[in-house]
Amino acid sequence: MIVFLPVKSNTGALLPWEYLGAAAGTYQAGQMLTVTEGKLAALSQASTTTPPYLCMADVEAGEGQIIPVTRVESGFVYETRLQAEYAEAKPGVKMQVDGDGLTASQGAGTFELVEVLGTKAGDTVRGRFE
Repeated sequence: MIVFLPVKSNTGALLPWEYLGAAAGTYQAGQMLTVTEGKLAALSQASTTTPPYLCMADVEAGEGQIIPVTRVESGFVYETRLQAEYAEAKPGVKMQVDGDGLTASQGAGTFELVEVLGTKAGDTVRGRFE
């Protein structure tokens, strides 16, 4: 499964869930979300800034339907996969959240790698958001 997943906290704390209204659409647990016109929404393109929310359920949402999310926090390490091969992937490199909201992709972003388990498409990487 390809998703963003919080795997480690600086303090040992768990991320609290929030329940917010979403735009109509299909959402996946582990998908990074933004806010558009006051509602949660899927990313429309790769994000060079930190998306504010992480979806916590697989859901087909109607307009305004409440869905569970957590805020994206800098004190957590998140695990995901590389969208495409990226030979330069190594700790300290900053990547962006791909437009799918599920993977990391090459480009100036706020997802700083702290562990790289491979550089091929689909390989696991872990990082923190600024």
